[in-house]
Amino acid sequence: MEETRTKIICTIGPASSSVSMLVRMIDAGMRVARLNFSHGDHPSHARLIRTIQAASRKAGRPVAILQDLQGPKIRVGVLPAAGVILHKAERVVLTTAVIDYKTGGPIPVTYERLHHDVKIGQRILFDDGTIEGIVEKVRGKNISLKVKVPGTLTSHKGLNLPDSLVSQAAFTAKDRSDLLFGVGQEVDWVALSFVSCADDIIAARAVAKSAAKAAGVTAPLFFAKVERRTAIDNFAEILAAADGILLGRGDLGVEVRPEEVPVIQKDIVDACRRAGKPVIVATQMLNSMITNPRGTRAEISDVANAVFDHTDAVMLSAESATGRYPAVTVKAMSSVIREAEKSRYDDIHHVSLRVASTAEALAQHVHVLAASGLISGIAVVAGQGDIAHNINLFRPDVPIFMICPSANIARRHLVSSGVIPLLMNDAPGTLLSRLQTKIHHDRLLPRGTQLAVITSTGAEVRLSIVHV
Repeated sequence: MEETRTKIICTIGPASSSVSMLVRMIDAGMRVARLNFSHGDHPSHARLIRTIQAASRKAGRPVAILQDLQGPKIRVGVLPAAGVILHKAERVVLTTAVIDYKTGGPIPVTYERLHHDVKIGQRILFDDGTIEGIVEKVRGKNISLKVKVPGTLTSHKGLNLPDSLVSQAAFTAKDRSDLLFGVGQEVDWVALSFVSCADDIIAARAVAKSAAKAAGVTAPLFFAKVERRTAIDNFAEILAAADGILLGRGDLGVEVRPEEVPVIQKDIVDACRRAGKPVIVATQMLNSMITNPRGTRAEISDVANAVFDHTDAVMLSAESATGRYPAVTVKAMSSVIREAEKSRYDDIHHVSLRVASTAEALAQHVHVLAASGLISGIAVVAGQGDIAHNINLFRPDVPIFMICPSANIARRHLVSSGVIPLLMNDAPGTLLSRLQTKIHHDRLLPRGTQLAVITSTGAEVRLSIVHV
């Protein structure tokens, strides 16, 4: 099957936790496995990691592991099994006190500072925005609401505070414990949830680096999850601090007006492409395939439009974790991506933006070579600064072979559009001949074509065109 340039990330759960199912998903196009740390415990995640690694070996393809930390998810507490019916215009009370719910009494919430963070007139949304209340009064630990949009509220449903400044840090005590576990398991990437500013990423990275150094392993890279209005407001500093961006459109679509999300998506993907950092578009991409073997026309268009936006990766959540058709869904997503990538809407013209550095100019140059059919691939050494980051600026329609000295560095590049990691050292003097041999042996390019190889030594950057 032809490899797609846009990568597919799959959340692993009960429906996809067997080696046989994971192999089918890898064969269909999964390149990154996401572990959602909002669910499960450390032993169960350790078992999943071992299962993913076994499936990767059996399929003969590397699979990166993305640890997604829960973050400060605000939820209601335990309610009756049937839930609590909230009627329109009804007055209800939330409380941050530790209580058991009693019929007609306050509804407990898990966030102990909620009564400090909300103000009169602000909205509180429940269950992904399907229920809405307006704050009328705050007294002690109790928050009085008037129900604007009614519904039935059940245990552990999430709360969103689109009008409030949440004072709880994105990196919680649970996240710290989970991150230390992830470092010990040598996960490749970590996604930090509900990021508000660069300090959230900096704090988590410091913990990971210290733990990795003590364990003698490589620290993971960090995706900042953009899910809050404050993350949009502080996006420039967040992008500078993070290694990549994960656009969580579910919570973001509750925090901002839903009609803003498509424009935000395009702006964020474009900013990440220009910065040379990978970006993931996530949430409900093929949501109907949780229960159906075919996606809706709107969902298929959503996946295709993410490709047209030039995202690095698209992500499946419940579709692959708990849905009926995990492998079928991955195959369907691959088919949509493949068709979108064949179209002219996936192309970036080489004069479409003004280059601002030598690395960007070089990316433009090799893009022209690829678009003209003069090269069939590009090779660059991982870790060579802006050159390695920016070579994919124009999303050339040929594979980018990233030469990586270790397996864990190779797996990190599995999230990047168009990149095929090659595990080999970059010893000078023999790189070109060894690269030609590997490409021939692995049949990575047609014989008789040309490969652009970019190398950097000190202040010198060299572009070589070699026959393969």
